[in-house]
Amino acid sequence: MNAIDTLGWALVHSLWQDALAAAGLASLLTVVPARAARVRYALAALTLAVMLALPLATALRLDAASAPALTSLVDRVRAGLEPTLPWIVALWLGGVLVMSARLASGWTTTRRLATAGTRPVSEAWRQALVRLARRLRVSRPVRLLASALIEVPAVIGWWRPVILIPVSVLAGGGFTPLQLDALLAHELAHVRRHDYLVNLLQTVVETLLFYHPAVWWVSTRVREEREHCCDDLAVAACGDARVYATALLRMEQLRAAPALALGAGGGSLLGRVRRLLAPATPDAFPRWLAGVFGGALALAVAIGSGWGLHRSLPASADSLIALATGSRDPDVRHDAVKELRRANDARTRATLIALAQSDPDDDVRDEAVESLGAAFPDAETVRVVAAIARRDPNEHVMREAVETLGRMKNGAGLPVVIDIARTHPHPTVRREAVESIRDEAPRATAVPILREIAQRDPDPDVYRKAARALAKVGEL
Repeated sequence: MNAIDTLGWALVHSLWQDALAAAGLASLLTVVPARAARVRYALAALTLAVMLALPLATALRLDAASAPALTSLVDRVRAGLEPTLPWIVALWLGGVLVMSARLASGWTTTRRLATAGTRPVSEAWRQALVRLARRLRVSRPVRLLASALIEVPAVIGWWRPVILIPVSVLAGGGFTPLQLDALLAHELAHVRRHDYLVNLLQTVVETLLFYHPAVWWVSTRVREEREHCCDDLAVAACGDARVYATALLRMEQLRAAPALALGAGGGSLLGRVRRLLAPATPDAFPRWLAGVFGGALALAVAIGSGWGLHRSLPASADSLIALATGSRDPDVRHDAVKELRRANDARTRATLIALAQSDPDDDVRDEAVESLGAAFPDAETVRVVAAIARRDPNEHVMREAVETLGRMKNGAGLPVVIDIARTHPHPTVRREAVESIRDEAPRATAVPILREIAQRDPDPDVYRKAARALAKVGEL
């Protein structure tokens, strides 16, 4: 078998081989608790290495073996794929070249950051670095520089690592001394764990296996668990998870770092904060081997941890409010708003009202309206949501507001829904109101209203919807 055919078949076989490897990791991660970050990181990194080794081993085996005797079905599949192998290899080589150029550009940009726009830090910062390095048992010399070109702290280099601190952070940036220590400890944790080298090797695997979605999924898990490992070390160094979580929230305002640099702003911020603030699980369960052999028990522990997290959310409402109002990522704001409905207090109400009225993202406003109606079903919420139903620039948000009004307890929002069904200028919003009247209003109230709309609404879709709703509630 020639080299092109061998490489082509190795690439083809890697599609199912690496998918199986990723599926195996996904299964293991379901039984390994989130608190066991080091175990989860080791499993993900090992899986990524296996995903690279599988096509290499396949290529070596194919190159050394003679053509096997195959069944007729496999013969037909092989015959169909054989002519495409040179094209598969050519496309793969082209992709590797593009990804290599991207990797080289990123590496050059990252290395330049270690020299361009940097200056020495004050003696107080150097002493803090020495103190934290001793506490984290980092024996290698580490340089600490202030940088005007980055927005979050970052580590560059492995053999001679450099920690870069943004000038804005050095100037204070709203951080307390303990929060600054925690952020610096996170960067030293990357140095202690040799994460820069591992991250570089990881990008090489991504370059060679760029075509496989499972590789990118596993690589993302590696990066997430790497940040969790460093978060744990930073918390151990500063001694207070809430102080560190608050520092992460502040970092969200400054977040942007090169892909090859390692910083405190990496990973899913909301997930990291929730993990830090979740109640700790007993040490007996983070061992993955016990989880594999006692799968049902480990799964129950994971479910129990999630339940405990939800119970603790009101205590971390400040963190969620900060994310919902301060994050520049709409997905982060959306997830924070969804969790805020569990924190039933005045500050949460004010936050949800402000987001429902003025957040620039339609999905965030939509979620804020729904959370507001679920958490605070009273007259003030009716007034706010009614105004949104009439004036929001996005039609979907208006419809969500109508649906929220219809679902409110004791029919508090139904008078507004009825008025919207009669007078709203958008036919789709009136149709939503008709559905809410059909589903939520008492029959004695719904029948005359639906009959009126079925007879008088100028839009054919609306009056047909009202007629069908009328039939459903028992009045033709």
